Amino acid sequence: MRRQATLREADVFSGAVIALFGVFMFFQSLQLSFFIEEVPGPGFFPALVAIALVLLGLWLVATRLRAARDTADGFKLPSRRQATRALSLWAIVLAGALLVGPLGFLLAMFVLVGVILFVLEGRRGLGAVLTTVLIPILSWLLFAQLLQVPLPAGPFGS
Repeated sequence: MRRQATLREADVFSGAVIALFGVFMFFQSLQLSFFIEEVPGPGFFPALVAIALVLLGLWLVATRLRAARDTADGFKLPSRRQATRALSLWAIVLAGALLVGPLGFLLAMFVLVGVILFVLEGRRGLGAVLTTVLIPILSWLLFAQLLQVPLPAGPFGS
């Protein structure tokens, strides 16, 4: 008979993985400029996020190790349906990220949000249509116009 992992053990494992990913991300961010002409450069935000991941991951490990063993509930694996949904979402986001280069930011965002809402979530109606249209446009306005982040244009110049 297989022993069921406790929520405490799952949290300790998750916290350790998050902290290790933060360490990896921090070393990757060091390859980018931290400051350029006395303003934050492209490595600034990834380094801050990496530090936050390390600290929060270690905090999760420490707090769960200090918790009493008997207070932790049993950890239940997700059902097949829940796992399929979660993995599908990751696959859709990965596909969206891969489409940004050939399609451009705006068109790839339309596809990404549309597939998540209409295919994965099964949403219908005006709210889903407005969300599919507005999220990419508002994201583009925020990053390309307000923050002046260069985004991939794609074949249509979007």
